[in-house]
Amino acid sequence: MAAIDLSSGPHVRFSFIDAEGSTRFEIGSITKGLTGMLLADSLGRGEISLDTNVGDVLPGTAGAEAGSIRVTELCTHTSGLPRTVRRPLATLRGLRYRVLQLNPYHGLPTSSVIEQAEGQPLTDRGQRRYSNLGAALLGQMLAHCGGAEYAVLLRERILRPMGMTASDVATRRDTAPWGTSPAGLPRQPWAMEGFAPAGGVYSTIEDMAKLARALLDGSAPGLAATLAFEGIPTDRANRQSGMFWIIETSQGTTQTMVWHNGGTGGYSSFMGIVPHRQRAVVILQSVAGRGAGLARVAAELL
Repeated sequence: MAAIDLSSGPHVRFSFIDAEGSTRFEIGSITKGLTGMLLADSLGRGEISLDTNVGDVLPGTAGAEAGSIRVTELCTHTSGLPRTVRRPLATLRGLRYRVLQLNPYHGLPTSSVIEQAEGQPLTDRGQRRYSNLGAALLGQMLAHCGGAEYAVLLRERILRPMGMTASDVATRRDTAPWGTSPAGLPRQPWAMEGFAPAGGVYSTIEDMAKLARALLDGSAPGLAATLAFEGIPTDRANRQSGMFWIIETSQGTTQTMVWHNGGTGGYSSFMGIVPHRQRAVVILQSVAGRGAGLARVAAELL
């Protein structure tokens, strides 16, 4: 755990249970926040726009319903794409994960992300519908526009400028350690391949504290990702959407927290930032299914 407070010193405090500052954790869907920052950076470079259609960047999707999806819809989960793919093979992957505790994303390259998006109907388009597939598709669009693999762009444009040298996109040979299921079983780490932009980054608590601090002091590349869109539907009245980041206002106040959580087969994570108080909390745990508990702890600390 890391608690960051730029209004007092020392600015960062850590707490460890069976871990060290350099211990690797899967951060799960906090990766989406990093993808949002990469999007904001790409917008600043003029490589893509919020109105760019999927079909404009990935020509193979031009004739599919998914080809008409705009970047804004992808980064706010309003594209109509499902959370995950609904196909027989996807069901088998789910069984492989639940029964054998293995990585369900093994063998899903970038081409698979595009192919799966092409075949999906868009349901409730314009309404918030959380989608790992949509986040993965946007990450691959950014890679195409940036002329490099997603992992390379994320490393060079977002992670390394903040000094996050212990963080990267997981590969089959470079992952966090095995995590733990809610039932206490060992879970294989997730190298998510083509789906990496949705949740495939590993990090350490020391690196995540660097991210939180950079977001608080304004030095983070792609900082605009944490700003709220106007008029985008969300799942709660007190929430707005940034570029994947969630902006939540406390009931009856004007105090806002920018946050995202994450969960993989063997890990849980939460990151919350309160800009007006210059405070942030990051919690990483090598046990799955603990997101709600981590959010409560973070709220108390913030």
